[in-house]
Amino acid sequence: MQRHTTTQLHREKINDALYKIHLDIANPLHVKDVAAFVSTSMYHFNRLFYAHMGEHVHGYIKRVRLENAANALLFNPQMSVLEIAHASGFGSGASFTHAFKDYFGATPTKWREVDKESEGCSRPITPLLNAPKIVRLPSRKVAYVRHRGYDRSIQNPWLKLLEWAKEEGISPDAPMLGLHHSNPRFVPLAKCHYVACLEIKKTHFAKGEVGIMRMPSVLCAMFSFKGRYGEFLSQMDSVYYEWLPTSGFEKLPLPSFAIYHKNHFTSPDETYVLDFCIPVKHA
Repeated sequence: MQRHTTTQLHREKINDALYKIHLDIANPLHVKDVAAFVSTSMYHFNRLFYAHMGEHVHGYIKRVRLENAANALLFNPQMSVLEIAHASGFGSGASFTHAFKDYFGATPTKWREVDKESEGCSRPITPLLNAPKIVRLPSRKVAYVRHRGYDRSIQNPWLKLLEWAKEEGISPDAPMLGLHHSNPRFVPLAKCHYVACLEIKKTHFAKGEVGIMRMPSVLCAMFSFKGRYGEFLSQMDSVYYEWLPTSGFEKLPLPSFAIYHKNHFTSPDETYVLDFCIPVKHA
């Protein structure tokens, strides 16, 4: 019993740490800051994080910032490389360029010049049929389970979350959301980070892999999509590569998310109806 309780405590600390990391990637953040946030020694936290996430804390923070920067370079052409560096948590243009080239194999400027739409991905981009709604969405309190991999295995965090919700007496009709931390156009699908979220109204507590967080109120470009499993990635690409660069908006360094009206990861027929929301600000 003690071992089970300790395992749950460790998972809750990791959930809290990930929340801290993703809350504002532009702010300077060191491993000791994250360890202190979850009331753990830096040595113990490093070991704990690696055991649960398969990568070291410093490397995880660096990767999240670089992936955000890679998106911004493609989607926010009006921002300078230095502006993107600062918005992604890098103190100087030189340190950013060195880290970016080391990770992606190209300088930020070269990355922007190359047509990434056609490199390394044979997936066609689905033409957009309708313009988005620009809306400010309210803050939401959610229970969540994190997952790595964008494929049918996403059903697993949803099953865990729905089982927890059943134990907590949460309505099976509670709104479902899926947070997309990675761009599957250049991040391998097996490494994409996804978060299954269930909106909650009352006070509930984290348990095991299930964490609790509050999503901020944010201005979003909202696109309505429907389809079958396997089709959504092309629709997502159309938003990022067709609409965003010429939209007059900048994507904020927050994850895009789907609000499911029908969730293909939990529906037997694997069809979906959803609103895909991109956090933005006016350029």
